[in-house]
Amino acid sequence: MISHYLLSCSAKERPFQTKIDNLSIGIKSQPSPASTKGSEHSADSAVPEEPQPSSGVGGEHSTMPEGAGSKRASVSVSGVLMQLEQLIVSDEWTRKEQSDVSAAPHGNAGKRKRADGPRLTELGRSLVTSYSLKAYIDLLGVNHRQSIASWLYGNTSSALAGLFRFSNALVHCEDSDSAAVHSVRNGIGHAVRLALRHVYGPDLVTNGWRTFVEQGAPVVYVSPGLHMDLAPYLANEFSIADCVTVAKAETPLADVEGRLNPADLEERLALDFDPSSNRKPLLVVAVVGSAIFGQNDLVSRLIELRAKYGFWLHVVGQGLAALALKEPTETLVKVLTQADSFTLPLAQWLGVPAAPVVTLHRPLEDYKPTYREKLDSLPWWVATQHLTLKRMTDTIETAYYLSKLMLKGLSNFPRIELFGIPNAADFAMKVYKGSFSAPTVLIFKYNYYDTAVVRRNSGGSNAEAIITDSPIVSAEDVEYADSLNSWLGQGLISECRALGLHLIELGGQHGTAFRFCPLESAAAAGTKPEDVQKFIKQLGETLSIVDATVRARRRLPDILAGHPTLCRLPIQKWAGVGAVCYVPSIVKDTVAEEWNEKQRQQVSYLNLELVHSLRATDSAFSSGDSAIDVSCVKFGMLADEKDLDDLIAMVAERGKAIEDSAQYMEHLAQLIRQGIEAANEDLRKENDERLMQEGVIRQLPIMGSLVNWFSPMGKETTNIKGRSFDLKTGQ
Repeated sequence: MISHYLLSCSAKERPFQTKIDNLSIGIKSQPSPASTKGSEHSADSAVPEEPQPSSGVGGEHSTMPEGAGSKRASVSVSGVLMQLEQLIVSDEWTRKEQSDVSAAPHGNAGKRKRADGPRLTELGRSLVTSYSLKAYIDLLGVNHRQSIASWLYGNTSSALAGLFRFSNALVHCEDSDSAAVHSVRNGIGHAVRLALRHVYGPDLVTNGWRTFVEQGAPVVYVSPGLHMDLAPYLANEFSIADCVTVAKAETPLADVEGRLNPADLEERLALDFDPSSNRKPLLVVAVVGSAIFGQNDLVSRLIELRAKYGFWLHVVGQGLAALALKEPTETLVKVLTQADSFTLPLAQWLGVPAAPVVTLHRPLEDYKPTYREKLDSLPWWVATQHLTLKRMTDTIETAYYLSKLMLKGLSNFPRIELFGIPNAADFAMKVYKGSFSAPTVLIFKYNYYDTAVVRRNSGGSNAEAIITDSPIVSAEDVEYADSLNSWLGQGLISECRALGLHLIELGGQHGTAFRFCPLESAAAAGTKPEDVQKFIKQLGETLSIVDATVRARRRLPDILAGHPTLCRLPIQKWAGVGAVCYVPSIVKDTVAEEWNEKQRQQVSYLNLELVHSLRATDSAFSSGDSAIDVSCVKFGMLADEKDLDDLIAMVAERGKAIEDSAQYMEHLAQLIRQGIEAANEDLRKENDERLMQEGVIRQLPIMGSLVNWFSPMGKETTNIKGRSFDLKTGQ
């Protein structure tokens, strides 16, 4: 319990004199006894039980608002901490006011909330404790706390610099944000502070903003692969108005995610470096291992430009994790370690909760970290001592191995497209031989376009051609491809949660695809090679169903040609074979797109009855609304394309039986009666309107003729409109 731990820490105790294992204390993943009946003690607490406050804090029905609002002469520290513990381990007090408005019971929901709370490992509990120890260290004497902070900072910097082969690097820790993108942004912010000192020198400290007026306003250049809008952040934090996103290099997937174009950057740098522009290049943010395709900016070229224009080079991205491998490529280490600074989401890679984002940077002569910056390294000192550098390297190695294993498995499926990898089988072989590093992220999908067959009429004969890399893809094909991949994801993602797979929208003709990034999820989820092998096996079984369904979908028009009572209707967001509509004889002479409202109602009624009858035999049938607002019969996924012939014949036979049934004829007769009544009502209204226009005198035998002779009526009045009733349409 929180209260037991904090009460057991007296001013005489020195946490740093204990082993790191003893830092793992008190915040339990199980519901605290303070939120249930009575108050029990944790097994690892040696503090004797304290009397409960008279307010009943920790009782079964006590809530925080009541405890906080009660008037007492004094409350023990134990009682206050128990109130805080109750706030953390249970959310029942947040729903007390809502219970007066909503009639839904909340008792079980509170229990589920406790079960869904964070379950901290031994390291996680130690890291949470380290934040409290930081506050405790602040209470020590100046020299004592400065010595502790410097020692922690030096050890942590040395360990992380050695892990990423960045010699003499210093570490900067930013408190982790709820969103990973914000944490990386804060790391870039520290790089901006370093760059300002590097580019403008000591004048910035003494003259402030006047330095920008004298030497030129700072300009930050951002890679298009960053996927982050830094402009508002830089303007708010540093008053930097010029944040430029460099143009994309011409690559096949640049419409989704592009790499930095060095030529465009050099052109911009040359313009801003000119003193007459009153601007000054400050920082270039490059990406190694982008979020979507894992692409790398040309860092070697950026290093050459840095030597010419003197900016600060900051690197972010998943690809930086390769520096921590046991045997990284020499070229990778040589190039990346020449950058000025890195921002690393190391906590995410290692599955460490509550750890700050790490920024490694080369030393600056006029920059010395403050006491607070040094002390902020305490959580990572705890992590490095607990995990050791070997275990940290092994964790990152495991993530790369999972990526390699997934790459090899996916390369065995011809219908699976791996974005950015033209020849997946050849690339996987080179990765296993060590010629290339395993990709940090894999984006893949079922490629429906490469299997699309287009029928062309040439000289009266039908020719079939396989279209590959077709520049023109119909909107229907794009929508159907997305539906197929969404259907794949519904089953595979839920059954293989340990992989951290999720669907992303790439846009345009690329549509929906799977994203697999073991660096982001494997450590926290405990992903194992067996999980990847299980996924590959299930994917193979599922793809056989998808392939059979796609082949059946292409055969559907030919099969329907032998059943004139059935027509194919377009339907969206459906991964099955397609949708057909049974056309009754009463509307067979009218094109489906030209059906009026009455006809659509008749057809929809019959098809709904048809689906109800079919589902009694096979649950694979379902009803749906087509693009022309008519109910239709939907065919789902098929394990064997040959089953489609029997299914189509069954639909046609059942539809004919329903059309000839007494129930349908009664429904049709009802529509006809309604049409006749509507026609009679129209005639009555027209006759009343005619009487109003002619007047009563014209209806008398003699007077009517005399009035008509003096004042004849116009043609619009004398021409009486006829009425007809169409038995086919009911109108």
